[in-house]
Amino acid sequence: MIRLPATLVLAAVMLLGLVVGSPAHAARPDEPEGDDTGLHLLREAAIAGRTRGYSGTQYVTTWGRSGSGAVSSVLEVRNVPGAGLTVHTQPSGLVQRVDPGTPAGGMSTPSETMLEVLARNYRVMAAGGGRVCGRPARLVHVVRADGTVAARYWLDEAGGPVLRRELLDGHGRVVHAGAFVDLTLDPARKAAAPVSAAGGLDLGETPGLLARGWRFPAALPGRLELFAAHDASPGYLYLGYSDGLSVVSVFVQPGVLDEERLRGWHARQRNGHTIWIRDSAEQETIWASGGHVYTVFADAPADMVDAAVAALPHEPVPAPDLWTRLGRGADRLLSWVNPFG
Repeated sequence: MIRLPATLVLAAVMLLGLVVGSPAHAARPDEPEGDDTGLHLLREAAIAGRTRGYSGTQYVTTWGRSGSGAVSSVLEVRNVPGAGLTVHTQPSGLVQRVDPGTPAGGMSTPSETMLEVLARNYRVMAAGGGRVCGRPARLVHVVRADGTVAARYWLDEAGGPVLRRELLDGHGRVVHAGAFVDLTLDPARKAAAPVSAAGGLDLGETPGLLARGWRFPAALPGRLELFAAHDASPGYLYLGYSDGLSVVSVFVQPGVLDEERLRGWHARQRNGHTIWIRDSAEQETIWASGGHVYTVFADAPADMVDAAVAALPHEPVPAPDLWTRLGRGADRLLSWVNPFG
């Protein structure tokens, strides 16, 4: 992970801002000709992101909570259809093979399920064109019910993946930006059959989880819908929520939080309860509730993350001798979901 000084952050923002195109404003809600004209474009780019071979360099910046600054990373990526996306983080040297439709893969190729959730919660509208890393692109806006823009996508006109993705909060501020600064596409191969954006709900284990006593909400504030629930090794419950744009991942483990091991984390009071946050691209949050420890990672605006965290359990913590204290739990979770090192 690279934490940049202000001058370099400014340079990164300027680099990411080298996009030429139509102004980034949303069509008025009473303009029916704009309704979901971009959904099929986003679907095509998602399919290309999985089925087209490519390699390049991406620059990713997330603006933290409460003015805590920006966290930026440089990623060398290589996509091989059928094998997945390999992400090489600089300068840590960490190499991971990830699903490009997950936060670790930059959320650049949403699955068909995610696109369906997106269509339920937003309008997806074509908004003109532009250029990213020297390549012609089509611009798509994802628009809230009040007409404000929640996300912008620049899609490669030559049949490649999403070139640039931005998330905006309700005040119009960019809170996350990821863009290629260079991209090389492999030659296109003719598909033998129609291809859809892969992926779907992962809720098959839900009845068994409920039978074993787990209880969890089917939705969180911000129109976040539960799309995945399963036991995750070693003994964690994993819950995945999404509004089609962002993903909030929740890990739950029996135990008591060992606060002495949370170096680099900051305690915050929320409605009389203590939570711990760490400034990172994943907006990590951890806290104890009852006999469990909750860890949240999110690719989402900070206000959405805060609302989701507030909606999860915050109960009194039992005495430490009733449970095995968490040792390296937080760091183990980070190794699973953190693509930035």
